[in-house]
Amino acid sequence: MIGTATGFVLALSVSAVKPVEQAKRDPRDTGPQVIDVSSYPEINQRQYALLSVKCSKCHPLARSIGSNFDAATWKLYMKRMMRRPNAGVTEDQAREIYDFLKYRSSLGGPKIHKNISTIPDNLK
Repeated sequence: MIGTATGFVLALSVSAVKPVEQAKRDPRDTGPQVIDVSSYPEINQRQYALLSVKCSKCHPLARSIGSNFDAATWKLYMKRMMRRPNAGVTEDQAREIYDFLKYRSSLGGPKIHKNISTIPDNLK
């Protein structure tokens, strides 16, 4: 009798536990993990190396590569990334990464522009 009661309580407690929700995967995470920067100016090649190390600490590099933001939006993102815990991105490094992303953005393709008026002041 005790075994049956214990089993019943155990079954109830297991069924009451909600599964941990998995974070939704960003569709940009499945894109290319590297880009060929051999034809880029030398300074942009160095900036890409920095981006590769810093940005991949928190998310797949494909997210940075696959985000086709305009320069103004990249600037906002870099300010936000500097404030993230454990990102380890200094202001100078953020400027270098931003310069690379701005350069890459200038190469063409449709740009995604966030409406700056909808972004909270603490992210600007």
